[in-house]
Amino acid sequence: MITNYIKTAWRNLWKNKFFSTINVLGLALGVACSVLILLWVQNEMSIDGTQSPNLYRVYERQHYDHKVHGTYDTPGPLSAELKRRFPQIQYATNMGFGELSTFQAGDKILRMNGNSAGADYFKMFNYPLLAGSAKTALNSPVSLAVSRKMAEAFYGSAQAAIGKIIRYQNRKNFTITAVFDNLPANASTQFDFLTNWDTFLENNSWARDMGNNGPPTFVSLRSDANPVLAGKKIERFFDGLWRINRSTAAYYVDLTLQRFNEWYLHNDISDGKPSGGRIEYVNLFSIIAVFILLIACINFMNLTTARSIKRAREIGVRKAIGAERGSLIKQFITESMLITAVAVCVSLLIIALLLPFFNQITGKQILLPFAQPLFWLKLAFITVITGLISGSYPALFLSSFKPVKV
Repeated sequence: MITNYIKTAWRNLWKNKFFSTINVLGLALGVACSVLILLWVQNEMSIDGTQSPNLYRVYERQHYDHKVHGTYDTPGPLSAELKRRFPQIQYATNMGFGELSTFQAGDKILRMNGNSAGADYFKMFNYPLLAGSAKTALNSPVSLAVSRKMAEAFYGSAQAAIGKIIRYQNRKNFTITAVFDNLPANASTQFDFLTNWDTFLENNSWARDMGNNGPPTFVSLRSDANPVLAGKKIERFFDGLWRINRSTAAYYVDLTLQRFNEWYLHNDISDGKPSGGRIEYVNLFSIIAVFILLIACINFMNLTTARSIKRAREIGVRKAIGAERGSLIKQFITESMLITAVAVCVSLLIIALLLPFFNQITGKQILLPFAQPLFWLKLAFITVITGLISGSYPALFLSSFKPVKV
């Protein structure tokens, strides 16, 4: 029976090539736009998603003028003090602001994008090391960890780079102690090298003072630590440091923890708490993707019902010889599903053509995940839902024709 439905649907589509082409292209463009947006949404949701759930970013809640303000800027010495004072914190590090620096090895002089971080950095973040150890990667003022890209650019391979001396900004020599794999595209912070935290302090002496805010602070809790209790422990860290009496103080600061893998999407602090950020754009564009797909389905319905007069005689004859309304509905739904399946195939071609331009606009490195079974399951779900929605009204409308009136 299904085979017969498909054959009949294909004959009708082939017989009305112009109409079928318009319907296919209309649906294909709608599906292509929706899938592109959903790929972007999926990419946004995956940022830093592979990092440990024990990894947190520290932010401040500043109380003054009867208001609460929040900031991710923290003092330079904060990470070391938190690790020293609170046993729940296993590792801690500050991080710099990122810099484009010149390196020289022999006759090669290249500018690379990098940063500075504490000795615990590679113990906290799960970026794989190709050479060297997380324990010794940044444990010395002259230690330098470089990416595979940088190691290959200067020395040809990761192993060849280990132990080599490289000139930094033509004023200081570093020893390459670790080579990490190139950071994935879904890492929120991108860099090709990391210097020890002492280098940041040399260039930014103000960061030595606990009273100055600037670099972000990250902590990694012990596996048996309770995040809520740990957050309460560090909350009033500055009260003891600055001997603040909150009943009389006009200004005081709380420390708070936010999961690192939530920070990218929820980085807009309102009333002292992360309440928005890029997640608002993710939600908005998700709605837009659904709306575009719905418009494409409505367009399909309109085109199909507009041609209903041409199908009226066929429906009248079918009913006159005994066809039931249920079988006609199945027939029209099958036609809709067939058009949708063809449209989805065409949409994949459109996406493949538009993806380079889309990546350029969004600043992403999105690829069509053909090798992921989940992608095909999602695409099949979109195909079925789109086919059912777009074909439901025409099927009910066309199958309701009375043979006598026809």
